[in-house]
Amino acid sequence: MHKTLITNAYVITMDRARTTLSRGQVLIGDDTILQIGHDLPQDGAEVIDAHGGIVMPGFVDNHRHMWQTNLRAMLTDWTLHEYMRGIRFSISPVLRPEDIAAGNHIGALEALNAGVTTVFDYSHSNNSPDHATAGVEALLASGMRAVYGYGFVPAPVDHPAFGSVEDRIADAQRIHDELLSSPDGLVTMGMALTETGLIPWSSSVKEIRAALDMGVPQSIHNNNYFGVTVSQGVAPMHHAGLLHESQIHVHCNTSTPDEFRYLADAGCTIVSTPDTEIQMGMGHPVFNEAKEHGIRSTVGCDIITLNGGDVVGQLRLGLQDARVRVNDSFNQRQEMPLTLATSSMDALAWGTINGAEALGLGSVTGSLEVGKQADVLIISADSPNMWPMLEEPGTVIFHSHPQDVDTVFVAGKVVKRHGRLVGVDYDAARAKAEASRDWIMDAVLRTTGVVLPPEESMSLISLEQAAVANMAL
Repeated sequence: MHKTLITNAYVITMDRARTTLSRGQVLIGDDTILQIGHDLPQDGAEVIDAHGGIVMPGFVDNHRHMWQTNLRAMLTDWTLHEYMRGIRFSISPVLRPEDIAAGNHIGALEALNAGVTTVFDYSHSNNSPDHATAGVEALLASGMRAVYGYGFVPAPVDHPAFGSVEDRIADAQRIHDELLSSPDGLVTMGMALTETGLIPWSSSVKEIRAALDMGVPQSIHNNNYFGVTVSQGVAPMHHAGLLHESQIHVHCNTSTPDEFRYLADAGCTIVSTPDTEIQMGMGHPVFNEAKEHGIRSTVGCDIITLNGGDVVGQLRLGLQDARVRVNDSFNQRQEMPLTLATSSMDALAWGTINGAEALGLGSVTGSLEVGKQADVLIISADSPNMWPMLEEPGTVIFHSHPQDVDTVFVAGKVVKRHGRLVGVDYDAARAKAEASRDWIMDAVLRTTGVVLPPEESMSLISLEQAAVANMAL
């Protein structure tokens, strides 16, 4: 057994008691955490001195479209309506399997570099079986822990490879049986459901039931568009008895108190994506509402076409937005709050243990506990932005950045050390991403003439009549 002993660290365990240790140690044996404490026996272990830095579990991103990494920053000034027209209805249809693979490859590198050891890849650009295979194979080769969310979402292509929802379900079963059959693998199976209203309700029911039958985590964009019928699915799912504890409902910004109660009663999870929600017109993240109703909150980076893949950035923005929304109620009464309702430790839970539990991986990752897999970060205290480092959980959220992530273990394997990813040809990876980006941009311009089609083209507004018909239960 190969052992690694991490010493001289502020250890944030994220266990149920939210235990922290000053000048603590963590002992790893092969892929497993063996001990956490002080004065642990070395027993021939490789010793890593954290030099007064932070040791904590790897971050868990519960919602990321990995395939969009090749179009980084394209959407920094777009709304959600523009996203649907430009990305979902214009760019997604032209993608090749190799573009999905390239996006997942670069996306995994970015995630690992930022200390994100687990991700739910909402892969909703599966235009053919080859697209799905390419996405999974890229994740398998990445060395990160992932749940591959097989995307049922149909793109408007001229000659669809899937003629029916049954065809997509059959292909999802193929991916599960041929590539992701082991529940103990680093990459496991999940489902990414189509937004309600985009397809007939009977097809949505088939998707949900297929995911339930397969017994895998399922995720769906829900209650996140104001003023349209698409994606207003919480109440219809509740009334049909289709809400389930294995479901992760993405955004939920338009939800009513009754709909939050439906989610809570079913044991569902909500994942908030602060950057995209605040910019794109979805409204405020619903961390406060989830807390009020006893719903597990998690966090995701969502679309790298807008923001970066650093979970810490989402935790920082989400925490401060949750706080200011509460503080506003005091200010409106000409008062000042005496305490804060949400803590830095609460926010760390959104991005670690809560995410792991939502994915059915709470016994595997998300916290530093004896017997769990060693998904471990060492955050360095060597940069000026960390001087002098106080042993506070908020140090991670408010002062650390991806460049401070010195070391990353996934299942005990070192994937980043001394601030550099291990075994990665940086020049080749960059060239691969750039080549895919250039091909995509050229292809979409050849196909549609513009990256962002006008509003009168296919959009949520033009699809409203069809969405109403689709939801005629």
